[in-house]
Amino acid sequence: MDTSIAYDVVLLPDTDRAVAYRKRAADSGCSLMGVTVAAFGVWVRDLWELYGDGRTFVSRLEREALLRAACEGPAEGDCVDSENGKRAQRDGASGRCELAEGRIADGACALVGDSEAGALGLDRVAAACVAAGVGLPAFDAAVRDARQGVPAGAGALEGVTRAEVPVLRMIGEYLDRLAQLELIEPGQALALLPELLPQRPLRVLLEDAAPLTPGQEAFFSACPWMEVEVRAASGYQGPVRAPEGVRVRFAFPSGQYAWPALLADIVRDALGAAAGRGAAPAAVAVPVAAAGSAAGDDGASSCEDASGSADGYRDGRSAGAQAAAVVVAAKDPAVLFGRVAPALVRQGHVVALRGRRRFVDTSFGRAICSLRRFLDDGQVGGASHIEGYGDIAATDVERWDRADLADWALSPFSGMTKKAAFKLDADMRADRTARRSDLCARLRGDNPMFAAMERLALQLDAQAAAELEVAVRRMTNRSEAWRAEQLAALRALQRAADAAKLAGLGADAAFDQAKRLKVNVSRIVAPRGCDGAALGAPDVLMTDQSTAASLGSGSCKVLVAADLTSAAYPAADPEDASRVLLEHLGVERADSALARMRRAFFALEHAATDQLILERCLNDSSADPTYPCVVLEEFVDCYRDDPTATEDIDNPYSLPERLQDGMLLRGEDALCANDTLSDAPAPEAARIEPPLTGAVSSEARSLVVLPRVLQGGQVLDEPCLSPSQIESYLECPYKWFAQRRLRLDDLDEGFGPLEMGDFAHNALHSFYKHMSEDLGEAKVTPQLLAQARELMADVLARHKALQPHLRQSENRLIPTSQVEHRELAELERKLMDYLDFEAELLPTFAPKYLEYDVACGGAVDYAGHKLLGTADRIDVDGEGRCAIIDYKGSISGSYALGVREEGRLGKVQALIYAQVIRRTLGLEPVGALYVCYGRRKMISGAYDGRVIENAHLPNMRHKDCMCADRPFSDVLDETEEAVAAALERMLAGDIRPRPETPEACKWCPVSSCSERRG
Repeated sequence: MDTSIAYDVVLLPDTDRAVAYRKRAADSGCSLMGVTVAAFGVWVRDLWELYGDGRTFVSRLEREALLRAACEGPAEGDCVDSENGKRAQRDGASGRCELAEGRIADGACALVGDSEAGALGLDRVAAACVAAGVGLPAFDAAVRDARQGVPAGAGALEGVTRAEVPVLRMIGEYLDRLAQLELIEPGQALALLPELLPQRPLRVLLEDAAPLTPGQEAFFSACPWMEVEVRAASGYQGPVRAPEGVRVRFAFPSGQYAWPALLADIVRDALGAAAGRGAAPAAVAVPVAAAGSAAGDDGASSCEDASGSADGYRDGRSAGAQAAAVVVAAKDPAVLFGRVAPALVRQGHVVALRGRRRFVDTSFGRAICSLRRFLDDGQVGGASHIEGYGDIAATDVERWDRADLADWALSPFSGMTKKAAFKLDADMRADRTARRSDLCARLRGDNPMFAAMERLALQLDAQAAAELEVAVRRMTNRSEAWRAEQLAALRALQRAADAAKLAGLGADAAFDQAKRLKVNVSRIVAPRGCDGAALGAPDVLMTDQSTAASLGSGSCKVLVAADLTSAAYPAADPEDASRVLLEHLGVERADSALARMRRAFFALEHAATDQLILERCLNDSSADPTYPCVVLEEFVDCYRDDPTATEDIDNPYSLPERLQDGMLLRGEDALCANDTLSDAPAPEAARIEPPLTGAVSSEARSLVVLPRVLQGGQVLDEPCLSPSQIESYLECPYKWFAQRRLRLDDLDEGFGPLEMGDFAHNALHSFYKHMSEDLGEAKVTPQLLAQARELMADVLARHKALQPHLRQSENRLIPTSQVEHRELAELERKLMDYLDFEAELLPTFAPKYLEYDVACGGAVDYAGHKLLGTADRIDVDGEGRCAIIDYKGSISGSYALGVREEGRLGKVQALIYAQVIRRTLGLEPVGALYVCYGRRKMISGAYDGRVIENAHLPNMRHKDCMCADRPFSDVLDETEEAVAAALERMLAGDIRPRPETPEACKWCPVSSCSERRG
């Protein structure tokens, strides 16, 4: 066909296809002299530049920014309810008006939302309507009537609901603003061009065209001097059988974990050993220029490159050079490329990627967004001052997440070494009082990269962007392709910033737009030593389905169509408020998701000359079965005698028997092979014996208990334990080993039971100390309650003010959010209410020893070993008898002496202290009590019922705790014997998991324990 004679203009769906068309024409010897070959949107833009009124096409980013400004502007900041004239305030951050959005959703029965951003704001609803409707007479008339106050349902607003009128009014204001800025919508240009163009005959061919949009149809109808021929893209009726000579095979990895390895096998089988290149351990990554829409920064609009799939020259299956030996069409080619390309390059193959990545998924996008979240004052919440902390400034931890700064610090854009980044993270996590302003000042002082990124994140500073561009170019330790990707992301943010500035918006709007952008990440990776100039077409090309479909017939030997599931390629078109509004105005949808899928699949079928491989994972990430997409089902039906039957496809693959030949399967059984992308046995680097579980090796038993440093610097080499350690071992040896010996502690400074317990213990200790010093009384009595409450309030206030001045190792209690403030206030109420309970407790005893060091700075003998520890409180009566009191925030049944009837020892901490005090102080213990100051005030433990009256121990299950049939000293001796036996097991390395109760497993860090209970 001689295109130079037949047509003056050849229009294709996008720039990719236009470039391919020109290349094929050159290869076939056809002359295109005087023929315009372009995408429809590019052609219209060129016509407007030649014959238009001088205005410039508005970009998608500019459109969305200006519409958002219309939503947020002070004059139009309210949304008017046309039913009653009342105003509903819009959300300034998102541009959403709940009143109008709800009405649109209710009145039109449409979901106002999309898959990425949840509910659409009115600005994005309006943007979608503008892109599809502006320039059409019915739409323009509706906008005009809405601005003139015509009620819904009248004039051009017939069929429009009251809730949709504000959207049309907003669009009218936006169009006025465009005119002021000397910008124009492509749809407006289409409507104006017929009157501006010279009326000379023009032969126009729309090759491989998708259904024309209403705007395109109106344009050509208004240009009768144009002789227009539309050649519809093939495949609109659905898939057909693969071309003669092309083998169809199906690939079924059991999950995404198996797909990269299976794809590597497919490529190796298709290519064999790389000839003449030689495998190399390293690779060179080179960026490639994006083509067509992949290079576009704003996406497609009504007159910009639109998606489509066809081949400009459909005569002959080998027209033009092959794009690659193997072409892989995937839903997310960049992710697949990252998993498969390194292994293929190591085997000597050249692998190319043509794809795009979300701005927020690039290294620069993640870093700048993390830093902005850290710096953003818009996230302020909670109290501005912490009551009771005196001159200690309120922290703003509630307003920012430490992880955001850590993510930035660990990125290549922090200018920090990994060691410095981890130290910064550890310092932040260990200090709940860390202030954002202090951290920023610290980073500004010695980190120029932080200063530049801070200015860019907060102010969209152009100079900062220039500094970062220079910094990226200097990162020569990174591949050229990586640097190109980050520069593309930086430019994407600059475009969003320019659009926001044009609309008078701030950084919030720019970042919201940037997060929805995608950047070109195309690249070629080749074995080191390859001559880049001589590479030619790559061995493997990974791209998305649309780009693969545009490559043309016979463009590869093997075509792998991946991710053919209904979840990846849904056939239904999204229904949102913009679509409903357009339908109310008579603007019908020109194309459909199903039609686009059919055209793309048809093109993929005809792209391969040898094999067509269709892949579908059998299970998704949740291990649920997947379902084939519609076009895959239609393709399979082409090979079935009766598509309405079900018996022939009643199998896990949903394939008839004739298509099951040559299936490619891969499961999770080959776990290591799936990870290494190779079935070759991995060389044995080292043999590691399986670790012992439940026991400490004989070589390490001397380290079960480490030496202790006593007061004065004395080092105690023999085993020395505390009562709480012993109690933890008795509760479960494995839990003790994990918590006490391995010290599996969190890096973050906490605000939990440990910190609250220490705060309560210290407050009660201080209270009784001041009770004796200030009031001259050692015991709270009903008569002293008023004074005691006043004293407790003062103690709590002073202890709260003291917390920020404590070291982190002292388990300080610092609230940093409203929730934590409420928890602290609740703890204060509990301690205040505890005084009433204390007034009834042991009236014949009085506190004498507070926070008593039972070993007096050294170590004391107990159960054949050394022991140290501090008893919370020792109450003594006038006859030399004592009761050991241990404060608890909560109490369970395990604290009662009666559990020994069930064959377990229960809690022993207070009993151990009682035995040691019996020997060191010469007092006669008659009680080892656990007193709960929590929400429910109660007592548990053990006591001598012959000495202490039940009435003196309120809220206690006396039958479970009383020892009345034998001396209390017998209980202490019995406990010591049991502890001695347990310590022998401990020091012998016995750490088998033996939880005494399900409660022992509740806070155990070993979640995979085989003996876990409850």
